[in-house]
Amino acid sequence: MKKVILVCIIAVSSLSIVSAQPRAIGGRIGVDLEASYQHSIGSKKYLQLDLGLPGYAYGVQGVVTFNTIFATPHWGSYGKWEWFAGGGVGAGMISGGYYHYYDNAVFIGGAGNIGLSFTFPFDLQLSAEYRPLLGPAFGRRSDGDYIGFYGRGLFSTALAVRYAF
Repeated sequence: MKKVILVCIIAVSSLSIVSAQPRAIGGRIGVDLEASYQHSIGSKKYLQLDLGLPGYAYGVQGVVTFNTIFATPHWGSYGKWEWFAGGGVGAGMISGGYYHYYDNAVFIGGAGNIGLSFTFPFDLQLSAEYRPLLGPAFGRRSDGDYIGFYGRGLFSTALAVRYAF
């Protein structure tokens, strides 16, 4: 019985620690259309998860980046500015709409992330982000299998709107 109570206390304590971490949820619009989630890990680091449509309708992709806030300029007393950068991985599937030489393709690659965000006092966060995603793409064409380079992710810029809680 003592072990059960101890396990319950540890579970409740760890849940309260996780729920005390700042988070943000929203979306990114730019070259891609994505849902976005951020979870803080300490005071200057956070994990960002993005899931969306590359090219708005030609497949699906997911990207995870680990970001660090490297500067918090004081450009006024109204809100909070942050410069951030990080890296991670991404993967997805694209169809023939954008890549007309593929019937279907799967890609995986490394992702970077750099940007500037502003959080208003009422917990609305706006940010401008550049997140390149580069790596190999594996697909099928009429003349056989195809291995190429997923370079479209190089142009992945976006404006993000998130609710910080």
